[in-house]
Amino acid sequence: MDEQQPRPPVFELHIRPMMRLLDREHMRTLVHDPTDLWDLDTVWSLRAEILTRVRDLHDMPGIRYGGPWPDEWITLFERWTATGTDTQLGHHLLMATPSGDYRVQSLGGGKRRLIVTVTAPSESCQAWFELDAVGLSELEYTLWLEPPYPELAPNPQPLQTLETFVQGTATQLVINDLFNGQPRRNEIPLT
Repeated sequence: MDEQQPRPPVFELHIRPMMRLLDREHMRTLVHDPTDLWDLDTVWSLRAEILTRVRDLHDMPGIRYGGPWPDEWITLFERWTATGTDTQLGHHLLMATPSGDYRVQSLGGGKRRLIVTVTAPSESCQAWFELDAVGLSELEYTLWLEPPYPELAPNPQPLQTLETFVQGTATQLVINDLFNGQPRRNEIPLT
């Protein structure tokens, strides 16, 4: 990605957070045709209607429910809609597939490092662990991959992904990833 180009908006990082829980619940429960505003496919299919409501009608989410979106949000949503086509979803994250086993290193003082290699489909990809939940006995992560935008020619690249964490009372890590094209939940004991 060119240093002068702004980062392309990503659904999970930039667009979905603009859809508050209140907005999501209203659209799932109080309308004739229920809609999930946290679902990528749904938002993509309704992007023109959403854009009309936020840009032209200024009625989403509504005056009584937080007021209309600020102009910066509308511009961001417009930029995101420009990252796809009718047949290709707008820029979004992919659950990553690890190339090997997960490793956990002790760093001392209760700190640990989670390591895995991901095979990125091309250069300029980014991969990371996203912390989803913290429980008394487990830490739950998702392994994400952000493909480049615009898309590059396939050129598989190994990409080492690291996450440093404090073990605390956790006795296991849960890692959500993709394996053989299917979501998978890995449970990794911490010793």
